[in-house]
Amino acid sequence: MMRRRAQVEHGDASHRTTPLWPGWESNLHPALLGEARSLVDSGALPLHNYAHALNSSQAFAMNLFLPFRVGSSDGLNSFLIEALGRSVEVTGVELEYYGSGDLLAEMPGSTPGPDDKYTAADVALHLRDDQGDVGLLLVEVKLSEAGFTRCGGVKSRGNRDHAPCRSTRVFFESPDRCYLQRPYHATRDRRYWKIFEDAHGSLAASFPGAATDGPCPFEGDWQQPMRNHALCLSAVQAQRASFWHLALLHHDDNPDVVSEWDTYSASTADSRQIHRWPASSLIDALDVALPDEDPAPGQWTRDRYLLGRQD
Repeated sequence: MMRRRAQVEHGDASHRTTPLWPGWESNLHPALLGEARSLVDSGALPLHNYAHALNSSQAFAMNLFLPFRVGSSDGLNSFLIEALGRSVEVTGVELEYYGSGDLLAEMPGSTPGPDDKYTAADVALHLRDDQGDVGLLLVEVKLSEAGFTRCGGVKSRGNRDHAPCRSTRVFFESPDRCYLQRPYHATRDRRYWKIFEDAHGSLAASFPGAATDGPCPFEGDWQQPMRNHALCLSAVQAQRASFWHLALLHHDDNPDVVSEWDTYSASTADSRQIHRWPASSLIDALDVALPDEDPAPGQWTRDRYLLGRQD
């Protein structure tokens, strides 16, 4: 990506450059800039601190999914029908989706304040099936990351009870002892564990593949998939959707996030609703969304992110 930037700006791929664009807009296909600026200016799309980095996953998500807000979703519909195994159409596309504060209870109110830390899926696709039922598909997008966000409660100075961190057995038997349920300064209990208990009867039944002879399974890379999973389940429990799916969309050449995601999915009772797709699988749908753009968004994205390389 740095070589491509050097070629564009200096006509020489070997010219010395930096891993940061002057502004986040330089990360996007030109046809998406108007929609992206509108979302950012309205507050509907909070930008990450390094959205101007060449390897920004947020920009990667925008390039892959904003075309379906700007143009047609027909290509995406066709992809999802095959990938999900059910007849669906996309009725809406949101980025940085958190639903509302009451779903996971990670914030004091229904909308986040400037200092609130909360779960936000990179992309939410609102669906409708051929029976008219409303569905929610949350997509975690990863470009060059080596893993997922880990649990901050393990090392928090506010955590006075580390027994659930050290033992899955203890945690599954007494999830109310988990520090994440009521972190320091929180005003109410977070709902992660109750959501899974309501869905499957217990945490053990929700995660039948989790090892019980080691530390909490959500201490490491499973933390972020778990929170997105809980967000899906909570939307159905709150009757905001009738069905849900969760997916990882990753760069084809990123092997690091694949194994953790697949292991997490296989450990759950909901593995049939948890998916993983390489980013190149959406390339053709981009050109269906915006067929008259020059450069074509599919080829632009393929070149920009070196997707589907043969070398």
